[in-house]
Amino acid sequence: MAWLHRRGRATGKQPIRRRTIAAVAVLLLAGATWITGPAAAVPAPSGPHPVARTEAALTAGARTIPLSIWYPTTTKPGAAPYIPASSLAAAAQMASKAALWLHTPAAAPAMSATVLPISVDAPVAEGGLLPVVIWSPALGTPRWIASGLLMELASRGYVVVAIDHTGESPAVEVGGRVQVGNPPDAADHAFMQAALDMRIRDTRLVLSQLHTLPVVGARGDLDRMAMAGHSYGGQTAMATMAVEPRIRTSLVLDGPAVWDGVEAAPDTDRPVLLLAMGAMVHASWTATDASIVTLEGAGHYTGTDMPTFGCATDLCGTIDPNRGAAITSAVMAAWLSGHLLGVDAAMPEDPALRWRAG
Repeated sequence: MAWLHRRGRATGKQPIRRRTIAAVAVLLLAGATWITGPAAAVPAPSGPHPVARTEAALTAGARTIPLSIWYPTTTKPGAAPYIPASSLAAAAQMASKAALWLHTPAAAPAMSATVLPISVDAPVAEGGLLPVVIWSPALGTPRWIASGLLMELASRGYVVVAIDHTGESPAVEVGGRVQVGNPPDAADHAFMQAALDMRIRDTRLVLSQLHTLPVVGARGDLDRMAMAGHSYGGQTAMATMAVEPRIRTSLVLDGPAVWDGVEAAPDTDRPVLLLAMGAMVHASWTATDASIVTLEGAGHYTGTDMPTFGCATDLCGTIDPNRGAAITSAVMAAWLSGHLLGVDAAMPEDPALRWRAG
């Protein structure tokens, strides 16, 4: 669970709010240096296609959830801001809030200064329909913190729809205004159940509106869909698949099958992959038929972009950031190839990978 690391450091709303406001003020006063500050080098995608990203949002009642859509294009790689935002001020606020919640406040300038080798709003690559992957981030984590992984999947021919769960995400931009979230309380079982229920509703809203979204509506193959997520996003993927027959498979990046005090692990006859970071596997997986692989030397945030931004070893492990990212991408791509494309791709082999029985 992403939010559980160093949980005691961010349990009160007011201290976080004061620190966030102070951090944003400093960053805004920095002016142009915010743009030219130290950027991180998120690994470039290795697939055969250049990658593009476009933004969308869906509204149900008073709730709006922002989306990023990653997809293959024929446009040559450009240089797009790491954080999708309408302004420097919005990017600064979202970066400072996310970095604080992710226990790495010094990463905020790099998050805002980093650019990705992708295009924005470029035409989709020519060809037939493209398989679709829905991505749900960890609790208290923004959708863009896994940009490296998501653009890697897009470079291999997938359309990836990344969801921000408004309210529990550190900050989202809706209609040109930044909405700051409330810190999750992972020790509160009622909160965790409500959060899971809301996440499932968010995802089912996305599934019901895929035909209206850019790129997905015209080129997404809605008969070939998977869902993946990090930490509580992985449990979101499993729980959603249990009630959505359109999802063929789910992939969990270092998360539990079920959180303590939350509803029982869902029963599904479709394939599930757990990629656990480090040697430990949550006990909730013993009651499942999931395929399980561990990545030794990894930390909870390995596979996201946090190692690139310099997070501590208790969060990101000791494995080289580029190696961890490459192994994570290779495992997920091979699994998706077999279950969405019908290609019998061999699962990657690496001394750090350990496959286990479900």
